[in-house]
Amino acid sequence: MITGFITILAVALLTFFIFNLLPGDPALVMLGLDADSEVLSALRKELNLEAPAILRFGHWIADLASGDFGRSITYRKPVTQVIVESLPPTLSITIVGSALTLVLSLFFGILAFKRHNRWLDYALTLGSQLGIVIPSFWMGILLLFAFTLKLEWFPFGQYAPLRTGFFSWLRTIFLPSLSVSLVAISIMMRMVRSSLLENAREDFVRTAKSKGVPERKIVYKHILKNALGPIVTLFGLQISSILAGTIVIENVFSIPGIGRLLLLAVQRRDLPVVQGVVLWIATMTVLINIVTDFVHMLLDPRVSL
Repeated sequence: MITGFITILAVALLTFFIFNLLPGDPALVMLGLDADSEVLSALRKELNLEAPAILRFGHWIADLASGDFGRSITYRKPVTQVIVESLPPTLSITIVGSALTLVLSLFFGILAFKRHNRWLDYALTLGSQLGIVIPSFWMGILLLFAFTLKLEWFPFGQYAPLRTGFFSWLRTIFLPSLSVSLVAISIMMRMVRSSLLENAREDFVRTAKSKGVPERKIVYKHILKNALGPIVTLFGLQISSILAGTIVIENVFSIPGIGRLLLLAVQRRDLPVVQGVVLWIATMTVLINIVTDFVHMLLDPRVSL
């Protein structure tokens, strides 16, 4: 918990000083060289740019503690409001992508374990290797070309909120979720397979077999249960990876989420929004890791936070 707080504070420190120590006037960076002098002066006053950097950082941290991320230069709204308005697509893609990762990796990992050293095991292992090698954005482009442009099964550049209907919502985010989760599925599948194989060699498995326990019960009740520790830890890391991957995937599919917001903020030089998005992603990553460690502790009481 303390480590997570220190990490968030370090990210806030780096984010602030990287953007505020750029060469030149930050106001000119945000508004451009052709900006009117009065507008530049007003922005400098709004951002308190005339004060020392360390003093501005202290004020910024104090504002962050109260939930104030500043004000967007482009949208003329609080950064918090801008981020909240862009959250639903990103959270939807992250949740569906994480669900696909968990279900498919367990299914294929257990299947590869059961067919160990057979053709299906080799095929799944090869497929997982290809899934790791192929970048998610390239896979997204292939899926977009096949299922949107050719087959027209899924829409492009649209997001339907969940309140409009479950299937309408799922139809707009399924391809982005699948694209961003394929690498995670491949990595997780290999971990599930190797963890099951490692635990299958333990003494308790031989004891269960000697007692005549059915194979299905041995796999799911004994082997899988004892293999869940490293699987859960890796799954938490993959959720963070999926969340970060939405930045690229949302731009491939033109989904109006946090990733799209970040790209537009960089293009428009809206530094308060860029700072807010980077800090939000870092905070979510830390929270995901804390929850993962807590779940791991519940599964294995020998592990402590």
